Amino acid sequence: MESLNPDQQHIVLHQDGPALVIAGAGSGKTRVITHRVARLIQSGVPASAILLLTFTNKAANEMAARVNRAAKLRKEQQKLIHGTFHSVASRFLRHYAKLLRYENRFSILDASDSRELLKASLAEVVGKPGKQFPKAALLQDLFSLAFNRNATCKQLLECPYPERNFHLEQSVTAHYPHLKDHLDAMLKILQTYRLKKRRNQVMDFDDLLENWLELLLRDGTSLPMVKQIQYVLVDEYQDTNHVQANILDRLSLGHRNLMVVGDDAQSIYSWRGAEFRNILEFPEHFNATLFRMEQNYRSTPQILNTANGSINHNQQQFEKHLFTELTPGELPTIHELWDPQEEADLLLDTIQELRDHELSLNQMAVLYRNHVQSATLQVELTRAGIPFVIHSGVKFFEQAHIKDLTAFLKVVFNPLDEIAWMRILKLLPGVGNTTAHRIFNVFQTQQAVRLTQHNTELQKLVPAKARAAWIVLLECFQDMLKDNATPASMLGMLYQRFYREVLFNSFENAAQREHDVNYLREFSGNYRSLESFLNELSLVGASVVTEYESEQIDEEVLTLTTIHQAKGLEWEAVFVIGLTEGLFPHQRCLDNPEQLEEERRLFYVALTRAKRHLLLSAPVISNSYAGSERHARSRFVKELTKDTVETIAYERSAYDWSTPKRQTQFFV
Repeated sequence: MESLNPDQQHIVLHQDGPALVIAGAGSGKTRVITHRVARLIQSGVPASAILLLTFTNKAANEMAARVNRAAKLRKEQQKLIHGTFHSVASRFLRHYAKLLRYENRFSILDASDSRELLKASLAEVVGKPGKQFPKAALLQDLFSLAFNRNATCKQLLECPYPERNFHLEQSVTAHYPHLKDHLDAMLKILQTYRLKKRRNQVMDFDDLLENWLELLLRDGTSLPMVKQIQYVLVDEYQDTNHVQANILDRLSLGHRNLMVVGDDAQSIYSWRGAEFRNILEFPEHFNATLFRMEQNYRSTPQILNTANGSINHNQQQFEKHLFTELTPGELPTIHELWDPQEEADLLLDTIQELRDHELSLNQMAVLYRNHVQSATLQVELTRAGIPFVIHSGVKFFEQAHIKDLTAFLKVVFNPLDEIAWMRILKLLPGVGNTTAHRIFNVFQTQQAVRLTQHNTELQKLVPAKARAAWIVLLECFQDMLKDNATPASMLGMLYQRFYREVLFNSFENAAQREHDVNYLREFSGNYRSLESFLNELSLVGASVVTEYESEQIDEEVLTLTTIHQAKGLEWEAVFVIGLTEGLFPHQRCLDNPEQLEEERRLFYVALTRAKRHLLLSAPVISNSYAGSERHARSRFVKELTKDTVETIAYERSAYDWSTPKRQTQFFV
């Protein structure tokens, strides 16, 4: 108790009744949760009567280990019930599956198994679907999203904000207008999929929560496992969805000893089903005691002043003011730049300067709204020989849709590139590995063959359902082979005439990926030669360090990550890039106050990852726009007061988008 501050002590000493702990960024919530559980045990509560829920098994296991040490429990006493919602749900269902007409030995489907069963359901209902029919992967995403949002599939397709103004990351209707025509078939597929799961005695991840809740609603507190639990603690409560909140309500019905810990200012996952109102309405719904943890143990006072000044612009929140007793540091800096190239040059200089003077690359991170914003920086880091890791994500040039498009360029450059050809051919309807190999063998054995629709041998190999797309593809190749074609013109023509339809029929987040395609086309405009462009991509591809590799080697690496993936992490120096209006905050959020506030919470999360150094980069030209039109800098940097940041304005660089783009040489 002596190691805790007064606010933390009050939380640990809270005994019975519902409680909400608003734990500000870097305020030591893990320590508080573990100390509270340890104190409950030391006060006589059996460890087996306490349920600790987190959002990762790693976090649950670490907390349980710390509880055991703090409470000085012997091995036979270490019976704390802990885990994620899904893992604890599976334990309940193993005991009581028969009440739901399941056997206790039911199997749990992972994402790929679930997708395969959906494919079988799709084939049973539709047979061989046409090109316009959504693929199993897209159906899987939509069905899961409907479940997590407590909405029907019909609501998702007809309204982007179903059920109490729940908002989707993107409007399904706007991105997939053809899906409304297939709604009846989709619902039959969902029904068939559910019947197959029941018949096969399997559950997917969503079923674990749905069936756990059904069990609690039907049998309530009469189940022995529910009676056993007298105290429930939940971490990261702001990330719970509608179903999880209902599960907690039912679990604590008999005693109401429910303590939830979270930070409304870090609620940033509504796009995957998290319900912000769960934490906002908790005190009123449960008549709960409200605690605040506002002392920060991570960041300098200057960084916290910047973060406080930003989040205070939100209306829907619990009032809080982070403070620290750490040694003061330097003011965060806002750099008003022209474009991504100037931004990359600035970061490269700053990173090298910090590394030369005081910090290793491991202590630095570049944060952004989406991966496309780091593409130019990836190239510059590669040229400078600075190793980097893309945290929990695929690097920009390694994404599936980007590799699809660059495969076409590789074939134009080298018509015998088998890997590129196989990737292209399997984009055609009804073409799998076998057919693709047969078509490629024609190219390989008849090197003089022209890519034309009049080739009789090729015509016989192409399935009937793929012939229309094949003709379009061949016409695209003919235009790409013209002498005046550039990488940028090839990509633009190819996307509009062939690949756009493929993209929107293949990916749930197609609209976001379309931004990536626009940027790839813009980026390729720096290269007049197809050879130099492809060489540059190969160089970048060879330089990235995977997360696994970064953990296995001693070499220091710079972290590049989206802000969503950075939540819960911290670095000495943080660089937040791409602060352009329409990108961060995102264009789709500008007219929706709730979404705009979530974007500001995302900005707040980015700011509070930094310990000592914080650099904000605000270019007026953004990677995600289709052209070189100038845009305003993000409102989030404009909202910061002069006393909390230092603003550095740069003169317009020589890299002027109003003139033809400079040639970028291949770096050796």
